[in-house]
Formats: sequence, C-alpha cells, structure tokens
Amino acid sequence: MTDLLPVPGLTAPKRPKRVRASELTLPSGLRVLAVRRPTVPMVEARLVIPFFSTKPSHQARASLLASSMVTGTAARSRHELANALGSLGAELSVSVDPDRLLLSSSALATGLGGLLGLIAEVVTGARYPTDEVAGEQARLVERLRVSRSQAGTLAGEALAQRMAPGHPYGHTLPSPDEVAATTAAQLRGLHRSLVRPDGATLVLVGDLSPARALAAVERAFADWTGTPTSSRTVP
Repeated sequence: MTDLLPVPGLTAPKRPKRVRASELTLPSGLRVLAVRRPTVPMVEARLVIPFFSTKPSHQARASLLASSMVTGTAARSRHELANALGSLGAELSVSVDPDRLLLSSSALATGLGGLLGLIAEVVTGARYPTDEVAGEQARLVERLRVSRSQAGTLAGEALAQRMAPGHPYGHTLPSPDEVAATTAAQLRGLHRSLVRPDGATLVLVGDLSPARALAAVERAFADWTGTPTSSRTVP
C-alpha cells in the first residue's frame, strides 16, 4: 500500500479587492447600477421590469410576450436583430415570472455601447410581428402540453395552489388554451402598458468603467419614457 501524499498547508486568505460601483436613476425612473469586475473582457447586463398583474389572462399573455419580444423591432427583423447581437459577441434572452420581466444579456466589453442600444431598441420598439408570434405561440403551447403531462409539473402546480390559493403565485404555468387565444395585438398592448422604465432596474457587471457605462446608458435609453399602469398588489 502506497503512502498518501501530504496535504498542503492552508495559505493566508487574500484581502478581496474593493468593488468599484456607481449608481444612477434616470429622469424616467430607470435605476442603473454599474459594477467593475475585470476578470474577463465581458459584460453581463440584467434589466428587471415590474410586471405584476391580477388579470386572469396576464400569465398567458406575459409568457407569450417573453417568447416573442426579440422577434423583431421597428428597425430590424428577427434575423437582423440576431445578426446585430452576434456581431457584438452578444446574446439576449427574455423571461418572466409573476413579478417581473427579465432581459438578460452578455457581450464582449468592447460592445457594451452597441448592446445597450439593442436592448433599448427592444424595450422601446418591439413590434411582435403576427407571423413570428404565431410561430412562438405554437411552440409555447406544445411545451406547455408536454410539461403538463409530467407528474412533477402537476405536483408543483398542486403545491403552489395549496400555498397561495386564488393568488397569481398559485399558478405556475399558463393554460395552453389561453396562450393559443392570445393575439399579437394583445401583446403590443401589454408591452405599451407594462414595459416602462419607472421602477425598472438595469445592472451591468464586468470589465467596464462605471462612469462611462452610466453615460452610455443615459444615451441609449433617453427615449424610453412613460410610467406603468398602476395595479393592485395582492397580499
């Protein structure tokens, strides 16, 4: 039997470097946080928008909106938008839960200005083309039907309804039929009413200058205005 190698001794902990961060709230109400962390030449961006509603149709429409938000803007088609993101080494995804709409992206640090411009283009100019929405709608309906055939999904829904009966938190998935009944025009109306800067937060972390990043956000999001429709928060 061979002898075990000795375990090396512990080294003294290194003092963590101070994180450089800056914060700014734009006149529109958009709060921006920029944090410098130059470990790799990348920047991560997270835009969180309040998206709560008690309307029965909200969950289905919000889910389809998240699936369709990057299918085209007033200035670019879906493929043109994807090519513009790709040229920056970037990607952009959208997700939603009962409280918020989340736009997540990452890009090479050198492309931060261009990335901010594309995110701003999506939140101000997403147009939800009817044909693109129809494709996303069919895919979402199919995913929901498959998911609802699984025991784990059914158990999760039953638990949520037991914990939050009659509350939006008690519904983990939209109805496939409600998603199928949603129209592109309804998505455009939902976007106009809830995709607003007031109360939203944009966080940027990576190899950036916080001061220059905040200035770039001010330029990119100057045209994003308006306040969301007030909605009653259910206890």
